[in-house]
Parts: sequence; structure tokens; C-alpha cells
Amino acid sequence: MRISLRIWPTFALAPATPLFQKRVSSMTHLYLLSNFVVIAITLLIGVPLTSMANTNVDRADSKTELSEPNDNVALPLVNGEIIKVDPLISAITMKHDQIPNFGMPAMTMTFNVSDSEMLHQFKAGDAVKFSIGKRNGALTIVSLEMNS
Repeated sequence: MRISLRIWPTFALAPATPLFQKRVSSMTHLYLLSNFVVIAITLLIGVPLTSMANTNVDRADSKTELSEPNDNVALPLVNGEIIKVDPLISAITMKHDQIPNFGMPAMTMTFNVSDSEMLHQFKAGDAVKFSIGKRNGALTIVSLEMNS
């Protein structure tokens, strides 16, 4: 009984034969191609979804914080206490309540002043009402008065 090699399935061939090497090579290409397709689909779906998620977060934050209030709207007066007056840098350090036009919580911080006369009219410990605006990109006290 004589059996021809053509009858045997290809997986029965020895790994050193060229036919086996061709099958491995084509399977490797198929594996790499399928990985590329999976990665491409993931990116096509994932990138737009993440950008939409970030847009919703940014939109929620923009409702509470304005980078530059409208000049036509009167600036709110905020209660505060002067901690330090620094004429050398034309600034006043203030412990203040929430500043609604900038969405800023109550804290202590240093502000520039729009008029250097403010530095001579007030001293540390004074209870004041003030308005904040943006001048040359910095938060600046635009009005300052004693709290009555």
C-alpha cells in the first residue's frame, strides 16, 4: 500500500518544509492585520467620545467662572478685610468673600490696585467693600470703599 504525500493534510508536514513556512507567514500577516483593524476601530470610536466628554466638563466650568466680565455690567461689591498694604508693588492683600464675577471662592490673596491713592487711604485691618476687574491680564481692585 502506497500513500502519496498529496493525501496527507498540510499540518502533518514537517515544520521545515516551505509550504508550512508560507502558511505561518500568511497567518502572521492575518494576525497583524486583524490587530490593526481593532486598534483603528477603537481610535475611531474612542477619540470622539473622549472629546465629547471633555466638552461637557468645560461647559459646566464656564458657567461658574468668567475670565473677563462684561464692562457693561456693574461689578459686584465684595466684602473684605485688608491684611496688608504694599505700596512698593502697588498691591493690597485682602481676605475676601466669594467674588461672583470670577467664580472665585472666599480666600486671602494679593490684588493689584488701579489707583495708587487707594494705597494711602486704607490700612491693614480695615473692613472694606471692593470690586475686582481684569487689567492687563491681572486681577485688579477697581473700586475700594470702607464697609459701613
